[in-house]
Amino acid sequence: MRSYIYATLLLLTSLVPLKLFAQIEAQSNVIERIDLGVKYLSEKEHTKSIEQLIAAKEIAMRNEWYTQAFNATLNIGTNYYLMLDYGEAFQYYLQAYEIAMKHLGPKQEMAVFNNIGVLYIEEKDPKKAKESFFKAYEIAKKLDNKKQIGSYGINLALVLNNMGELDLAEHYIEEALPLLNDTPNVLLQAKIAKSENLLLRNQYRKAEKLALEILPQIENLSLLKEQITVNDKITILLILTEIYEKQNQFKTAQGYALLARSAQENIEGRVAIYNRLATLYGETFEFKKAMAYKDSVIIATDSLYAIKNTALFKSEKVKFQIQNYQHELLESKKTLKQEKQFFYILIIGVILIMGFLIWIYKNNSLKHKQRKRIVELELAKEISDHLLIEEKHREKVAMELLEKERLKNELDIKNRELTAKAMYLASKNELIEEVVQSLSINTQIATNTPLKNQVNDLKKHLKKDTQWDSFFMHFEELNQGFLDRLRSQHPKLTPNDIRFLTFLYMNLSYKEIASLLNITPESCRKRKERISKKMNVPEGLPLHAYLSAI
Repeated sequence: MRSYIYATLLLLTSLVPLKLFAQIEAQSNVIERIDLGVKYLSEKEHTKSIEQLIAAKEIAMRNEWYTQAFNATLNIGTNYYLMLDYGEAFQYYLQAYEIAMKHLGPKQEMAVFNNIGVLYIEEKDPKKAKESFFKAYEIAKKLDNKKQIGSYGINLALVLNNMGELDLAEHYIEEALPLLNDTPNVLLQAKIAKSENLLLRNQYRKAEKLALEILPQIENLSLLKEQITVNDKITILLILTEIYEKQNQFKTAQGYALLARSAQENIEGRVAIYNRLATLYGETFEFKKAMAYKDSVIIATDSLYAIKNTALFKSEKVKFQIQNYQHELLESKKTLKQEKQFFYILIIGVILIMGFLIWIYKNNSLKHKQRKRIVELELAKEISDHLLIEEKHREKVAMELLEKERLKNELDIKNRELTAKAMYLASKNELIEEVVQSLSINTQIATNTPLKNQVNDLKKHLKKDTQWDSFFMHFEELNQGFLDRLRSQHPKLTPNDIRFLTFLYMNLSYKEIASLLNITPESCRKRKERISKKMNVPEGLPLHAYLSAI
């Protein structure tokens, strides 16, 4: 689980100091309720925290104390976030955003964008997370808030690392580092982001050195936010795990992964750790442990989905996007309205002496609209043509797929017929062999020369059957080029070797092949081993799989 900076996780003093002198006793009571709710939040007593914060919010909204209403609402959302109920968290973040947009200012909007970015990360939507973090970062830039520029820059860098945009991530990390000297907790996050960036660039030694420097700092650093400390420790342990895994030091990687498992109590965080342990134990062929951790992944995932309100998150996410768009549209309309007012004033002032110019303006405007309409029609035609071409292409691809499927089905049918023919020949040989054996033990055959000659003819028939010629011609028709490729790659193979390999390619059993070749199943096994050595088949690769790849 990656660790992000929740700049408003415990929103107590980051935006507006809550413990200001209250003008009336009721407002002071609201502030005290929010303080108590935040205290319960830090102690993870979420039910008590939400009760206090909801009460404070209702009083604040009734009295239009929007700063307190915003703080209470945002911290309610944070409670639900820590309980992994992301849908409910998003709902309250959206309410906080509406309060900030209508009644407060950019500082509060900045905080909401950051928290929403964190929710998008938890819902595996890095693109939306990047957009939210970037909006928070842009507002911090406008406000020239050095601390928040650094914090949101690191959040952006972590998302960009996850998206593979490593150069851009490095830019934000290097920008943030000199801004965070007075905030050791956030500076630690920046170093973690840099270590991860080095890992993703395959600079393993640099990443390892930096990660090992960070780990004892996490143990010794006194942080106000315990959950963030745990997440930071797990993040750096997983980075070390991946570094050693990339260098094939699997035992060392397992050690750090086990440390991460013992430190992580959160169900969601354990899923990534279990996956990592399953992979590492698989690399060291400890398959029993690997399967146990795979089972743990399934159990943890089921438990996690049971407590997540995904549907509500998606619904509120759409509402947020619409609300954000409406806000941007409102700002655009305000700007347009101001421009129109200025334009109308200018027209009124010069209308008596600018009549001719107004006529020219209207005439040009009409031409512009006509040109714009023509361009729109041309664009619509191009789009329609493009869609028509795409539809034809899809039809062509569909027809090609159907044709391939038809040919594949025909080949399967013919292969089944070929296999049936082989089985028929095998059963015929078995029958002839049984007849020869029964006749051979008859004492009268030894003294009867004509019968003895007929028995010998049957034995010769077992060794040479002209029907096999038509069988192999049929096989070559169905598997065109296989025998030529086999002979080209392995010129030392004899005709008997090639016949034996043909039966293996058809996936016949030792017993079936023995019947076809008039040999014992044990001889089949030995012949397979001898031919494998002659062909230099890699050890551990089944001969049938090797033949299928030719």
